[in-house]
Amino acid sequence: MILLVLLASFLVFLVLGMPVAFAIGAASLAALVASGDSLVLLPHFMYMGMESYVLVSVPLFVLAGELMLRGGMTRSLTDFADMLVGRLRGGMGHTNIAGSVFFAGITGSASADTTALGSVLIPAMAEKGYDRAYATAVTIASSVIGPIIPPSLTFVIYAMAVGGDVSIGQLFVAGIVPGVLVAFALMGMNSWISRKRGYEKRGERFTWAEIGSITLRSLTVLVMPAIIVLGVLSGDFTATEAAAVASVYALGICLLFTRTLSLKDLPSIFFDSAKVSSIMILLLATSSVLSYVLTTQGVPRYLAEFFNAVTDNKYVFLLLLNVILLAIGTVLDLFPAIIIFGPIFAQIADGYGVDPVHFAIVFCVNLLLGLNTPPVGSGLFIGAAVGRVKLEKLIREVRPFILMEFGVLLVLTYVPALTTDLPAALMSFFGG
Repeated sequence: MILLVLLASFLVFLVLGMPVAFAIGAASLAALVASGDSLVLLPHFMYMGMESYVLVSVPLFVLAGELMLRGGMTRSLTDFADMLVGRLRGGMGHTNIAGSVFFAGITGSASADTTALGSVLIPAMAEKGYDRAYATAVTIASSVIGPIIPPSLTFVIYAMAVGGDVSIGQLFVAGIVPGVLVAFALMGMNSWISRKRGYEKRGERFTWAEIGSITLRSLTVLVMPAIIVLGVLSGDFTATEAAAVASVYALGICLLFTRTLSLKDLPSIFFDSAKVSSIMILLLATSSVLSYVLTTQGVPRYLAEFFNAVTDNKYVFLLLLNVILLAIGTVLDLFPAIIIFGPIFAQIADGYGVDPVHFAIVFCVNLLLGLNTPPVGSGLFIGAAVGRVKLEKLIREVRPFILMEFGVLLVLTYVPALTTDLPAALMSFFGG
């Protein structure tokens, strides 16, 4: 009965247009009232959801990304991507995808990727003869690469949610190969569609002087994720300290090296960073209350009993898990889904002997695909707004790219070495 109240009220609040964070909080409150529990539990668990030293890294990573974005780093990265892959068939589409790979080192956010790269590359692709909805589809499909390749806020939240069973440094490194695989899969689909539709054949050549200039400007940006990952792995600083280093580095580059920012720009940057961070933190707070309600109603036990009754094979379990997570990703936003279901499924996966790093990558990549899947799919709505295209046409154009990402997800699910070997090797190298 209480679970029915929770689900029904959540769906009603979403249909009424209530923001997801508030819908989760209000639905959890309704469930607490129906159960007769003390309402003091609401602020108590909201506070617990925010009481984590690791969460300090969230506004700092957001600030670093905002500094890089406002400092004009997007252009140097798209130029670098264009230099590498722009002369291939469907060059602008490849540039868009490769740009997402490099841009991942700035924000680790799919929405930031879509907004920043989309505002530049969607009009550019349209000028080259690409259908505008197709250009937008390439942008939102490749935006999921951002939260996979380090630094990734998604992995920070996951590590916090499961209580330190895996280190953030391991997850950062484990995301490199999956992110690159997704990029290659999307490029393959872009090449096939571009050839079929007769999109651009080859881009322009770059002179050696242009290559040197673009590479130098790009390296100042691309060195930041290397500093973060290597610093965390070596133990020189924690993930939170790494986020602070990233912010200071971005501030120094934009103020002193490129001089694309001035001191008068900083107040608005700080304000925008605080606004984005507050939304994320509120989501985590209300999701913590919802997690408590589900736990007290025995949902983790029911799920464990379901999987144990169906199979004792970990590969069948992973297949069922993927199906369930894909369904969850269509109706629930990324961070709430991680906070609520991460601890539950991680514990079940451990019982099947699934490597925790491998499980974390499969879990997070699966939920990331929900960003571009109706009906909730925030990536679809952001993309439609940025690209100025109809949502129905965008959904149709993004479908083949989502299928490619599903294919990569299956490969990652059944080839654990792709996610575990690189972190193990680097942790061993650094003595971790």
